[in-house]
Amino acid sequence: MTGRVSTLVACAAVLVSSGLWVGGLLGTAAVALGAGGAALAAWVHQEPTRRKVPWIVASGALGILLGSMALLSGAVGLALFAAAAGAAQLLTGTQLSLFADPLPEGVELPDPLSLRTNLAAAADEGMRFVWNATALVSPPPGVARIVDDLRAAAARHREEGILDDPSLAHPPPPALEKVQLARLQIRGHGEAEHLRFESEFVPRDPEILDAWQGRVRNRTAHAYLWRHADGPRPTLICLHGYGMGRIDWDLWQWDLATWHRELGLDVVFPVLPLHGPRARGRRSGEGFLDGHPLETNAAFGQTIWELRRLSGWLRQQGAPAIGVHGLSLGGYTTALFASVERGLACAVPAIPVVSFPDLLAADRSPREQALRERHGLPDTLLREVFAPHAPLGHRPRVPHEGRLIVGARADRICPPTHAHALWEHWERPAIVWTPGSHLVPIGRQATRARVAEHLASTLLAASGSRLTKFRPLAETADHAPA
Repeated sequence: MTGRVSTLVACAAVLVSSGLWVGGLLGTAAVALGAGGAALAAWVHQEPTRRKVPWIVASGALGILLGSMALLSGAVGLALFAAAAGAAQLLTGTQLSLFADPLPEGVELPDPLSLRTNLAAAADEGMRFVWNATALVSPPPGVARIVDDLRAAAARHREEGILDDPSLAHPPPPALEKVQLARLQIRGHGEAEHLRFESEFVPRDPEILDAWQGRVRNRTAHAYLWRHADGPRPTLICLHGYGMGRIDWDLWQWDLATWHRELGLDVVFPVLPLHGPRARGRRSGEGFLDGHPLETNAAFGQTIWELRRLSGWLRQQGAPAIGVHGLSLGGYTTALFASVERGLACAVPAIPVVSFPDLLAADRSPREQALRERHGLPDTLLREVFAPHAPLGHRPRVPHEGRLIVGARADRICPPTHAHALWEHWERPAIVWTPGSHLVPIGRQATRARVAEHLASTLLAASGSRLTKFRPLAETADHAPA
């Protein structure tokens, strides 16, 4: 301990001297950065947890930014110092991140020391930093405030048989008959139809009923459709990720041109509850995952309710076959929808999370975990509460050949263990492992080609349609079934 304290004191002295030499705002910032980095290192050393990694990465990125600013001002020495220190700290954070969780058997990191892998991991950790910082400003409800609600919900699930058969939590909704359709131009993507309808969803849990129903904007469901003028085609439903839901921003994630023009599919983009035009505040998705856990249950319940109504309406419109594809939160929802809805031709969950209790527990320190258990909120209770929508508790209804899972080897938001767990639960269907992270889709073109190939062999084949332009992708090492 004495040696470590001496080292920290010596580093602080050097940083102070450097700050006095450079002078001004940049020198003071360098001292603050160095002191903050030392304090951060001590904090991590005291209790290393997964949740602390985003702060290391963010601090390293700040150092690189400071170095860039110093270089522009002519302070070359400070620039090199700050940039080097920041890069070292960022690399330390990304390496801690990449090796924080054991990888599934047979899945290996792509070049863990390469620049692109570390930058991909840094992007994910940067997003986690934003979420963590947001939680400090607007924290979720405390354990003591919600534990009685969760116990009551878990008791209802046991009494109603939902723990044994979670599909009971999703009764068939009424047919969708009244819709509003308007045409609009999406820059770079041509003309779409904007569909709206009244959700008519009512949450199961009385504890959050009034608060949920009070969100007026969320009562109206939205979807954006690209359909062909010559009549109904096989239809792909695409489900966006958490925090998305604004169609003009979302389309960069999707391969609309291939699906709609080359494969000839009709494509539908629903907006998940509390997202986009349904958000209750400025931040899309607020309250879906970061509020009361029973509100998360209501969000997933409403999502499945609306998707079943929408798919029924599409069939009434003449769609000969329907498939579903989702990213991240949309991947979780895809796995759930494919386990509740009958008659889907294919399901493609990509970079999915499949267990929120596991995802949350990975970020807790032993002290935080013990505190939750002392308040009567063990992870077993949360699993019972989330049972209605947990994909690993449902059985998939999509034919085995219609299932394709996409995972990312360097994913630091939805770690590869989640995609692998779904692959096992779905009886090992086709799977694609990309070399990128959650936010940096390295190998995107190859992955998109593999997804298009799957849609051609399932969704199009189920409707008797034929390909005219699409050529399937030959398998590569990163894109072969596991």
